[in-house]
Amino acid sequence: MKDIIYKNNRPLKIVHSYYNDDNLTLDEKKAKVTETIERLYRLNFGGIVTNVRWNFNTNPAVPVEPRNGYYTKDSEEWEVFRFALSEIKRLGLRAWVYDEHGYPSGGAGGLTLAANPEYECRAIAEIPNILHPGEKITVTLPHGHKCFIYGASYICNDKGEPTDFTPVEEFIDDGCDQNAITFNNHTDKLLITVAFADKYLYEGTHAEHNAYECRRYIDVMNRDAVREFIRNTYEVYTEYSKDHYTDGDGLVEAYFTDEPSLMGRYINEGFYPRVTRDSYDDSIPLYRIANYGRDVRNVFESLSGMPFEQNLIYLFYGNTQKAKRVRYFFHLTTSTLFEKSFYEQISNYCKLAGTRFSGHILLEDDIRHHVLFEGNYFSLLRHMHFPGIDMLISIPETVYKYAFTPKLISSIAHAYNRPHVMSEVSAHNHGGRVTPAQMYAAIALQYAFGVDIFTSYYSVDLCDTETYQKYNSAIGNIGDFMGNGRHVADVLLYYPIETFMMNQIPRMKATYTSPENYSEPENICHDGLYSTIKELCDSQIDFDLADLELIKDLEIKDGCLIGRQGEKYSYLVLPPMELTADAYAYLDYLSRRGIKIYALKSTCFEDLNNADFCEKFDSSEALVAAFERCTNRFAVSEAARHDGIACLCRDFDGKYRYMLVNSRNKKLDVTLTLKNLANTRLISPVDMSERTVLVEKCTDGVKMTFTINEYETLLID
Repeated sequence: MKDIIYKNNRPLKIVHSYYNDDNLTLDEKKAKVTETIERLYRLNFGGIVTNVRWNFNTNPAVPVEPRNGYYTKDSEEWEVFRFALSEIKRLGLRAWVYDEHGYPSGGAGGLTLAANPEYECRAIAEIPNILHPGEKITVTLPHGHKCFIYGASYICNDKGEPTDFTPVEEFIDDGCDQNAITFNNHTDKLLITVAFADKYLYEGTHAEHNAYECRRYIDVMNRDAVREFIRNTYEVYTEYSKDHYTDGDGLVEAYFTDEPSLMGRYINEGFYPRVTRDSYDDSIPLYRIANYGRDVRNVFESLSGMPFEQNLIYLFYGNTQKAKRVRYFFHLTTSTLFEKSFYEQISNYCKLAGTRFSGHILLEDDIRHHVLFEGNYFSLLRHMHFPGIDMLISIPETVYKYAFTPKLISSIAHAYNRPHVMSEVSAHNHGGRVTPAQMYAAIALQYAFGVDIFTSYYSVDLCDTETYQKYNSAIGNIGDFMGNGRHVADVLLYYPIETFMMNQIPRMKATYTSPENYSEPENICHDGLYSTIKELCDSQIDFDLADLELIKDLEIKDGCLIGRQGEKYSYLVLPPMELTADAYAYLDYLSRRGIKIYALKSTCFEDLNNADFCEKFDSSEALVAAFERCTNRFAVSEAARHDGIACLCRDFDGKYRYMLVNSRNKKLDVTLTLKNLANTRLISPVDMSERTVLVEKCTDGVKMTFTINEYETLLID
């Protein structure tokens, strides 16, 4: 599949509707389309993310009709959609198509579940009770749950934690009543009884508590459910716009999917959107849950070689090696099913149709969320032709703090030769309150972290026309200057998803962002990973992340790991993390092949602390300081660090170009030694004018001293 030759590198504006009046004539609707698109053209947007108009009933007092643009196949609305594409084309803009009636993607506005209610997202709920010696209890199926699938009792301590995972009493297959299980304690020990129930996963989840509408969601691990979603959305769009695809040279560059997920945790308690499409029942009890679906049992048993029901207890209890092994294979199962059913299937459809697959998924910014809502990001997003993120913040200092998100997704793009990375940009998390300079810096920072396509939810009234034109053009100038170069990075940072697969235990609370809702190993791994990223960024040392599967696939040459886009990684850095036997063996192999491995020590992970294959450090500061910066291939070789300044280097046939972004609201004096420059120009992308810089030749490159203004971006070649 060939790359797209861009008309421009400026941001794309997301437009879901060009009017909200159902009483307009067709000509009036087309006039609104032209008015909107021409205004965006004047603001120097590079294109539009659009869709057929949905039924925009946002008044909860008005009954909701079960329809939207895809499945009424309203000839007038589809004519308007086609007209919008023709207007985008007339003005020389770029076009993407948004794949859902709102979000999260998968439901097709309710059509997917209308085809088969069994396509709905599901979970296994854990229903525990304490049983004293001589007692008996009958556990009835809780309100809102489908059926019991397994039950067992275990000897436990006073806290209700099993101390022996051999069932005292067990109910399985035909011996498990679907509606009630009676447990007896004939021992002299305290027991915990656990009944596991199958349930539809709606109340308490992101499907109910989001900013768009309450709507039941699909099982994204069910291939047939996703196929129904494709039939009702992608195939209908193809019917109406296939003449705009043409494999890389057509108008419609890509499809945008929005926040599909496993739904695997209760979130946003008390937060309700204005519109309810599917009624909910908040009296349904919210027990601890694990993701479930039609194919989970068989795939788990195939991958792990272990029986499913008898090991459910380990999803909720235990820190033994057996418990961690069960959890690892369970989360590997859900990630694999999500990958094959959703990402691979939609990717293949887009490729065959002659367009691309992009978008973003839910809660990328914290690795502790990944196995709950998604899985292994490398496995999932490698199927996107343009992997993407959602950046809901526009305060540059905070965007810099969350460098993990764009760096992770751009690393996946580098690893799998994806030419572009998308970011949906907005100021959602702070109510849209952002200055134009902050908006520009927030986007530029993401570019420095590897993103090069921006789809915007910023209001068109955020600033005056001249200011909007200036900043949109500046982003385009950055793309023109830095695009098509090879990424230069010397450090590979391990993506420790196995640590979270092994240690993730469900919690009751909806405050999923709090560290108290995660285990000590998860918090230590998270903190070590993020502190290492900050130190690397503050030292202007670029890096990529990689999971174990990718690392195994890299070439080893001259003491380096060679990336698929030509990166030469001299160092492999390990955050504090849990080591699987497979990872331990391969890291040991890499060390014997001459790869330098640095690791952070911790109080949690003794296998890593005692490993002989790596040099260990007590802090991320000490680890990053240990790089021999003047004797390696780092593009920036000056030892001095500049906190808060992001640096991107790209190689253009042996000559380097650099991009620097100041994430701070104050001027900073900068001195950096840069390598392989063709010139010594310091350029502002706002107007492509040259800035004053003090230049000094030295043995390791060119030392440049200059001032970078607050929130400023500068280019160097």
